[in-house]
Amino acid sequence: MRISTQYPVRVDEQTLRVFLTLCETENTRDAAAALRVNQSNVSRAIARLEAELGTELFTRHGRRISLNRAGAAFRPDAAEIVERYEIGRRHLSQVTGPATSIRLGFLQSTARWAVPVLVGGFRDIAPGSRFELRQGFSRELFSWIADDALDVAFSTPPARSDLAWTPMVEQRLCVAVPRGHRLAARASITPADLDGEDFVAFSRTTEIRTVIDPMLQEAGAQVRIAFESSEVDTIRGLVGVGLGVAILPEPSQMDAAEPMHIPLVPAHARRLGVAWSAERTNPASVRAFLEHCRGLDLGV
Repeated sequence: MRISTQYPVRVDEQTLRVFLTLCETENTRDAAAALRVNQSNVSRAIARLEAELGTELFTRHGRRISLNRAGAAFRPDAAEIVERYEIGRRHLSQVTGPATSIRLGFLQSTARWAVPVLVGGFRDIAPGSRFELRQGFSRELFSWIADDALDVAFSTPPARSDLAWTPMVEQRLCVAVPRGHRLAARASITPADLDGEDFVAFSRTTEIRTVIDPMLQEAGAQVRIAFESSEVDTIRGLVGVGLGVAILPEPSQMDAAEPMHIPLVPAHARRLGVAWSAERTNPASVRAFLEHCRGLDLGV
């Protein structure tokens, strides 16, 4: 739909609404009543509009008025402008209002235990809330937030000043070993104890790999990397069938079919929380979600 550009664009939307109402009522008093404003406000608005357009829009008949030729020509254009303004306002409400979808990103390793709690808990207090979910590595999540493609990320702490971050939980790092492994009966395991083991490692593109590799190197542990994966579930599954050991975040729930998870000493933990942009104002729905997350106990 094309809006005519033959008229000046400095007239505000409210003035156009006054004009359109007066077209219907043909009486300034009735128009003022319909708009819930003073009659003088209607008269001044029409005077401003006519001055802006450089022509009279109404013919005066005492207390009554009627559209003249110029007013009749302008009326459909004014109605179209107001209609497009309303459409634009509705579109804007969809991305800034209280019902705005929350674009939530998360690490793959948190998909099963954290995301359902984050989303489900918020929907308990805001039943109509909607989420758009997106999985990625921390660096991807942070870039998406900066590019306004994401509102919130459940992630490790960002090392960038344009993002804010609130810690929510610490995941203890454990050594995952197959049941029956020589280390399975240990109460704790040091990185040095892994010397000579087949190792199922995180991919080099993951942030946690940059934590684990220096830990092993400092302990002098020479491991044989048998497999690499970016997914915790895949690594855990490979360990479970006896294809190596791994250093993993402690799972929130233990399954008898899964490998043993033995605490790593000295203790190391992965910090997780919610990140968001520190440079833009979030919609009300996102602000409410962040407030909810700050008081949430993930129970890990």
